[in-house]
Amino acid sequence: MRPLMKVVLLVLTIALIAGCSQTDQVEIATPDIPLAGSPQTFDIPMPIASGVDVESNERASIDYSNMQDGYVIVKFSDKTDKTLRVLVTAPHGERYIYALSDGGFEEVIPLTEGEGEYEIGIYEHVDGNNYNQVLLITLDVSLTGEFAPFILPNQFVNYTRESNLIPLAAELTKNATTTEEKFEAIYNYVVDNFKYDYDLAATVERGYLPNLDEVLRKKEGICFDYSALVTAMLRSQGIPARLEIGYYGEQYHAWISKHCEENGWIDRKYNYSDGEWTMMDPTIESGEHNSHTSRQHARDDTEYRMMFNY
Repeated sequence: MRPLMKVVLLVLTIALIAGCSQTDQVEIATPDIPLAGSPQTFDIPMPIASGVDVESNERASIDYSNMQDGYVIVKFSDKTDKTLRVLVTAPHGERYIYALSDGGFEEVIPLTEGEGEYEIGIYEHVDGNNYNQVLLITLDVSLTGEFAPFILPNQFVNYTRESNLIPLAAELTKNATTTEEKFEAIYNYVVDNFKYDYDLAATVERGYLPNLDEVLRKKEGICFDYSALVTAMLRSQGIPARLEIGYYGEQYHAWISKHCEENGWIDRKYNYSDGEWTMMDPTIESGEHNSHTSRQHARDDTEYRMMFNY
């Protein structure tokens, strides 16, 4: 070994020994996590029970702290083996009925008929169609905006930040730059990849509510499932959307509408193949697609009669 190298090694050895002679501890700072270039995420709004404004008794409660955002949160804290219902009477007399579980389970109940006076009641079944009133409240609702009830989840369009539909919607729309492009990506994905569940349609019971992650996993469902899923995916991308329920001809049915800045609320979808407008009805379009029949005919708007929107 060269003399100079021996000297260098000796100096380094002495330095290391000196550095460890006092203590065996050494300061090691945890390195930062590299985050540059991470994808932008949309802060998905969720309803909350703030507890600021609440009407309650020993059995139930209605939290209306955020009614200006188009919803209340109801809860039946008691235990019962009887059927529970929430009845919402809207400003122009529309009556919306929602299911409710006992044991303190919270339900998000939307206020979808605009501003004005809402009566919200919790009821417990007695017999037949008769229910006892458990709690009743009247609210004078002023909304933060007309879209408020249609950008949040609720009992009929039910999802959380952990729902699988959210990353899927983000992936489908990652290259979209306009509301219309985002809509097309989500709508066409459902229309092209889902099939109608005839077994469920034959056995479904009153009170059925879509489990959207299960619908997404199976890639099949009834019209309620199709429309609720598209609505939820659009809302997760910040696009106001309505689940609409009523009649298509004589058949009870569900479809959607969405809002875009250029044209306002759009009840119909442009069909690029023939330049005509058709209702935004993912169930029927999916059925036409999967049966290899034409998707080009324009459905008559008068066949659709909306009764409720969620």
